Amino acid sequence: MGKHGESVEYAGVKWHPRQDGYYQNKHRGLLHRFMWEQERGPIPDGMQVHHVNHDKRDNRVENFVLVTPGEHWQEHGDERGVDWHRVGGATVWQGKPYRTVRCTICGENFRTRATVDPKFCGKTCRNRTPRPQSERVCVVCSARFSVRAGTATRTCSRKCTSVHAYAQRGKGL
Repeated sequence: MGKHGESVEYAGVKWHPRQDGYYQNKHRGLLHRFMWEQERGPIPDGMQVHHVNHDKRDNRVENFVLVTPGEHWQEHGDERGVDWHRVGGATVWQGKPYRTVRCTICGENFRTRATVDPKFCGKTCRNRTPRPQSERVCVVCSARFSVRAGTATRTCSRKCTSVHAYAQRGKGL
């Protein structure tokens, strides 16, 4: 018996239980996904295999259904929050000492357990941070406009975005 329970065999391959309850083979991935592909075909992009009865160790094909990530999150939302704190998240911070750091925006001291030096005391100060700007020329009306550096924005307004999108649809893109 392994650290997290009994291993199982499927298609001549041994699958070992993980801490989170799923079975895995280091060469083939997760058992429930492998079984779906063997029994029902490829998993479409953007879809996930869900255990209908929420038992990760019940790997009967009739217990599987394909869902979108959003549907999957709605199905397991409460469990995931509890699970993360119970299994993984709590152990990351547990036992780490608090220390006092000064916010680079407001200058207030705050307590943190973070292992890297945080710069801000919270979202408000983080959002007040100036971000680098880039000058662009609108692809529709040729007007100059400023945008946060690193974004893919090519138009200066919603109207120009709409005109550009309509033109792209006409080209079959």
